[in-house]
Amino acid sequence: MTITLPDEMRTTLERKASAAGFATVDEFIADALTDDDEAGSTRPPDFRTREEFDRLIEEGFASGPPIPVDKAFWARLDTRIRDRAATREGPQ
Repeated sequence: MTITLPDEMRTTLERKASAAGFATVDEFIADALTDDDEAGSTRPPDFRTREEFDRLIEEGFASGPPIPVDKAFWARLDTRIRDRAATREGPQ
């Protein structure tokens, strides 16, 4: 199937596809057309109604105790990521 888009729309889709980690607009569009429930979808869950939004919020509340996200949290996360990256790279 071939779809012709205006240049402005194509540019916008190229930017969005790149930001989402897709190599091409074709991949981005194909993923966007994939059902959210399909295994392997790279898109985050979305919601289209207030009820769906409320359900997702409730799931979040039920997922466990809250985690404070402050400067210390981000510093710990940064350290963990750097440590894991160093472990994977091995001695240099």
